[in-house]
Amino acid sequence: MSGFRTLDFIKPLSSLIPEVELPYEKVVFDEKIVYTIGAAAIYLLLSLPLSGVNPNKIADPFYWVRLPFASEAGTLLEFGVLPIVTSAFLWQILSGFKFIKVNFTNIYDRQYFQSLQKVFAVLIAIVYASLLAISGYFQPIDAFAKTAATAGATFWANTLIVCQLGTATAIICLMVELLEKGYGFGPGVMAFIAANAATKLSGSLFGILSNPATLESNGVVIQLFRNIFNKPFTNAIYDVFARSGEANFIQVYLVIGVLGLVSYLHHFRMDVSIKSSKVRSMVSNYPIRLFYCGGLPILFSYSLLYNANILTFSLTKIFGGSPYLASWEIDPFSKKTYELTSGLLYFLSTSNSACCVYFNILRIVAFTLFVTITSATFGRYWYAMSGSSGKELAKQFKDQDIVVVGHRDATVGKELNKMISSASVIGATLLGAIIGFAESSGLAKGLVAGVVVGVLCSLSLLEQVMSEFQQSGAANSQFSQVFGV
Repeated sequence: MSGFRTLDFIKPLSSLIPEVELPYEKVVFDEKIVYTIGAAAIYLLLSLPLSGVNPNKIADPFYWVRLPFASEAGTLLEFGVLPIVTSAFLWQILSGFKFIKVNFTNIYDRQYFQSLQKVFAVLIAIVYASLLAISGYFQPIDAFAKTAATAGATFWANTLIVCQLGTATAIICLMVELLEKGYGFGPGVMAFIAANAATKLSGSLFGILSNPATLESNGVVIQLFRNIFNKPFTNAIYDVFARSGEANFIQVYLVIGVLGLVSYLHHFRMDVSIKSSKVRSMVSNYPIRLFYCGGLPILFSYSLLYNANILTFSLTKIFGGSPYLASWEIDPFSKKTYELTSGLLYFLSTSNSACCVYFNILRIVAFTLFVTITSATFGRYWYAMSGSSGKELAKQFKDQDIVVVGHRDATVGKELNKMISSASVIGATLLGAIIGFAESSGLAKGLVAGVVVGVLCSLSLLEQVMSEFQQSGAANSQFSQVFGV
């Protein structure tokens, strides 16, 4: 048993776990575009209501952490990509710190590791769905008020909800694997987050659908024009800044301001001079960007918060809980959300409900520090655990017959590691501080974090698309002919 590894648990099940096969031949650029857009479209179509659940009649305690994970309350995307992200972070960290042994150069170890992540992601979804169903989360608000949290829906109704969410997560896992195995542009999680963030931002600005409860347009710009024609000018302007049920202009201005700052910082980089060691050529630059980890530090911080909130809310509603840990109350105005009002978890939230102004100030400081510290810690270790360290980059250069100007082969890895570690830690810290402070007031309601992560994911995907576009040859691409590129 001394040679037994964690991956050995998954070996007997590996033949039973659905898997996307590697493409038999190279997938051309146009096909990758189609696969990526198709997978993102299917993901967005999964935002269908759960059978037996009315999304308009449930109160959502997780509304402020949903958008970075592309999740929708009361739908098949109740958890979005959270189970997949949580599983990936957990097992990658365990392997990075050598708690489990994985040989990533071995094809079988990589397959077992991916299977382990998929199985664990589905298990997370099943466990969370079971806890939320038992706690009464999926019940209508009026029914929840009249019955005990554990009484509510029937056993078979809860079972159906759990099966739906478990199946949806399994389908999302396969779509992520499809993109990551070369059929499209990945990572697949980034494509789904980017697509969801784009639809949310456009819907918040120009959505023409109306909320059935308030009859207000989802899009704040559309609502502004409706107000101007139906209300006095002063009331029309005040309404689009103060409304709480849908997006308002305060959130829009916060998003624009933070996006402008993040876009400005995104251009900061350190250039490494490189050239070919085989062919005489001009010296070119390899950029190491300030946001070396992209939006992953924010995803990591918010995944901790999302998981903690799901577990605490469920266990509190089932067993009563303790006000020192967390206490939720339904928003008396909208009746659509739960708000944290006290407890330890309150200080790690963006809730704007509190017993006194001092608690609000302390919560703003605590939340900002939490996001900043967890993001910085993530940036400190992730680049080495994910195979993006200076040593790995130096190996890639060597395999491609590329040398770093002014450095010997023996010192390239060390020098690159210094630059990468600095960019990773500083970039993650700055990003965490910006998002943490912007969200801490509770005014953004997760829109800033979700849009910024979506934009960073979009930029990462765009770099892959442009790189593939240039390597595959623009003249042979139907994409270039359609758009005149």
